[in-house]
Amino acid sequence: MRDVSDVTTVPPGTPPRSRPAPLLVGRAVALAVLTAALVLYLTGVVSVPQLLTALVIVLLALLVLVVRPADVRALLGRVQQVSAGGVSIELAAAGAKAAAAAPTGSEDDPDGDPTSIVELRFRLERKLADLARGVLSEVVGGIVVPTHVTIGGLVRDRLLGPAEATVADTILTTSEHEFAAYADTQRSALLRDGGRFVATFRAAVFQARAAQLLAQQAGGVERVRRDDAAGDDLVVTGAGGRLRYVPVFADAGSDLVRRQQQRAALLPGRSVVLVPALSPSPPPGDAQVPVRTFGDLLRGP
Repeated sequence: MRDVSDVTTVPPGTPPRSRPAPLLVGRAVALAVLTAALVLYLTGVVSVPQLLTALVIVLLALLVLVVRPADVRALLGRVQQVSAGGVSIELAAAGAKAAAAAPTGSEDDPDGDPTSIVELRFRLERKLADLARGVLSEVVGGIVVPTHVTIGGLVRDRLLGPAEATVADTILTTSEHEFAAYADTQRSALLRDGGRFVATFRAAVFQARAAQLLAQQAGGVERVRRDDAAGDDLVVTGAGGRLRYVPVFADAGSDLVRRQQQRAALLPGRSVVLVPALSPSPPPGDAQVPVRTFGDLLRGP
């Protein structure tokens, strides 16, 4: 039986006090937070992954206000299952960015779509070894010497961006057990975006390294977007005028190089196709855009 001392007497005619509905409070708070996040994003204070993380936090907070505790616990359990193994919003954004920035058509890569995280990791490790033996080699006493390469070293040398490095590190460190714990959509996304990233990995690093070397030798380099959306051409200006370098990670006699020679022949000014070989450049053919090797570029003009 309830104690009468706990009952509050309301005088007759007094209107009942209104209490704001939880949904209205949640909407107001969410709107304020979203407005603040958008302002921070537009001013460059937060990045896209950080903005996405803030949106998820606001959504969860709104659900806590309007959903029963039992339903919230069930929802958090589903979220934990989706994020199992460490795949996060930041990684998803990084994978999409790396895949979108991939210079398709600049690398001769015969591999098909990867079917497992192990296969994807082996492909990336093989391409790291190719870079160590080729475009990341150093000239010592006139001799080209292979070097050691790591993802951290590529970031330090500004040859790989943070988003691409995040994807590469995930591919190299994710175990089969962790991969099996991912949701189906996450496994598919990692193989798809990670596969696109690995398929153009050597070409992207080659292009960045060539730009650095040309900038050192010519005093500057201009990046010009290709009309076939296959990456950037590198244009330098010297005593002989403007010269366009077209970096292609393929053998000098490959179909990919021949297609880029044909494309470059239609462009104004002088052009050369740059390939990653360390051997001397082949002699130019009749009416063909010359092919220059990275080895000759390393050894100087």
